[in-house]
Amino acid sequence: MPPARSSAPRAAIAPLLHESLGERVYRTVRDLILSQVFPPGSKLNVEQICRDLGVSRTPVWDAMRRLESEGLVNTVARHGVFVLNYGADQIRDLFAVRGALEALAVRQAAENLDAPARAGLEATMAEMERSAGAGLIEQYSRAAIDFHDRTLAAARNQALSRLLENVYAQILVLRLRSLYLPERVESSVAEHRALFEAVMARDAERGERLARAHADHVLQDALEFTRRAEQDR
Repeated sequence: MPPARSSAPRAAIAPLLHESLGERVYRTVRDLILSQVFPPGSKLNVEQICRDLGVSRTPVWDAMRRLESEGLVNTVARHGVFVLNYGADQIRDLFAVRGALEALAVRQAAENLDAPARAGLEATMAEMERSAGAGLIEQYSRAAIDFHDRTLAAARNQALSRLLENVYAQILVLRLRSLYLPERVESSVAEHRALFEAVMARDAERGERLARAHADHVLQDALEFTRRAEQDR
């Protein structure tokens, strides 16, 4: 009689470890891009990244593919991988779409707000104000992104979610970097507070107007950040 086969899921161990390593590599490279260690337009030396992180090429290339799907890098055949560097016209086009879609998201969030969505937005707004008050700009920027993600979820419109998430992926680097403008944080908090209050009050029309104005302000921030980055190079 053949020996009984073990029912323990031993094969699951390797994929879990591999996934954990891949996630760490992805987050490390992503953070280096967002903090401008790898500035816009720069070529990523994949072999050097492998050596620096002490990993094989597989998790690094997996990270590159994921970053490309998020709109942070671009692979050019026979030339390599480059950190994406949007021009002013492309930034304007992306933020025009963002403004239109986000205005609809805020309107529908105000119309469809339920108790769990309300609680989530309240918690995120509190985190934004706490982080801004403590000068924790990176934490604030991530909380601001979470605020918009929660607003989109509250809209309960799957078609809108797919469209806006695609735009968010393409402008992720600009969304995070623009809040590193020191003079921008205070007004950003005020704009999000106004959006928050409009949604909480179920004032769909006011929320829609504020969302369009906010998107236009963030566009100006992104253009200014891009201009300064160009000057520093």
